[in-house]
Amino acid sequence: MTELRSLRARFPLLEERLYCATPGLGPVLRETFDDLEAYRRTFTRRSRALDEWVERHEALHGLVERLLGAPPGSVFLTDTATAAQAALAAAVTPSPERRRIVTSAADFHSSRYLWAAQARRGFEITELDARAHADEAPLLESIDARTAIVALSLVSPRSGALLPAPAIAARCREVGAILVLDAYQAVGIVPIDVEALGADVVIGGTHKWLHGGGTGLAFGYVSPPLAARLEPAYPGWIGHASLRAFSDRFEPHDGARRLAQGTPAMEPVYTARAGLELALEVGVPAFRARSLALTGHLLAGLAERGISVRTPSADARRGGMVCVEAADGEAVVAALEAEGIDVDTRPGAGVRIGPHPTQTEADMDTLVDALARAVRA
Repeated sequence: MTELRSLRARFPLLEERLYCATPGLGPVLRETFDDLEAYRRTFTRRSRALDEWVERHEALHGLVERLLGAPPGSVFLTDTATAAQAALAAAVTPSPERRRIVTSAADFHSSRYLWAAQARRGFEITELDARAHADEAPLLESIDARTAIVALSLVSPRSGALLPAPAIAARCREVGAILVLDAYQAVGIVPIDVEALGADVVIGGTHKWLHGGGTGLAFGYVSPPLAARLEPAYPGWIGHASLRAFSDRFEPHDGARRLAQGTPAMEPVYTARAGLELALEVGVPAFRARSLALTGHLLAGLAERGISVRTPSADARRGGMVCVEAADGEAVVAALEAEGIDVDTRPGAGVRIGPHPTQTEADMDTLVDALARAVRA
């Protein structure tokens, strides 16, 4: 704990406030401001800065691949998790024998919009209710030989529940379905090794638990065997086999990068570096252990106050946040904000509390006291 507590000074926001809103936007490292300044300086060089931009872009692929335990060339970058899922969805065609997509109401609404829209392409959409993360039996039963894609959140943004992914991956392999995991609420706080996880596709991003500064950057891991089979429906020059070829005809990259499209936003590429390096330096397992200790302490304090939660109590079944039931989440968030405590709220999720691994049990006690006052009010 002492080692992680010492990291707090590297986050200006954590020095100023009891910040527990990482499930929305994570706190930013001091080093990130240096990278942002480096990006600003490229504006004075314009075209002469392109080589530096390419180097930063390439380096970021490597950092993400190291974080996920993924082989080189198996990760592509894009602007949002929805865009990453769309690139994959568009490259898969329904057939009379295999046309089902299984999703869950526990998932992020943007992803649900994307997968529901595939019905217009001939897919049959099966959306399970939000209990799918808590009870895997109906989920496993819904995956059969007719299933083309299973698209689920590894950690539900509506409850903080952690999906039993290996069991689902095993079922998908058994029937030949593609498993797409949205790991945005997991990556950086739940250890992810794509080989052990067994998913064909893992989607994530950097501005939550990976402490990335800017929005507009997401990534997708695609297993090499699947990537080799995919033909991008909407290719772009970043997905070309040779970035600098400027060819008249599209030749897909060997791996997942074939799903990338046009010129990326560079600001988030710069401001994501420091957070990824911190995760590799400290190790996500260390963050995970501290997160479980803090959320466990938080759950115990909430139970003592009789405050209901939506999040599973078992360590193996929760991610990095606790979702508290609240009749008026906005009022609770505002009341805590006035006391120097930052949390967030979402419809269907209650008040979301994401303790940062550098915080303490005493911080959680302060939060519970303030939350109890706000709930009573």
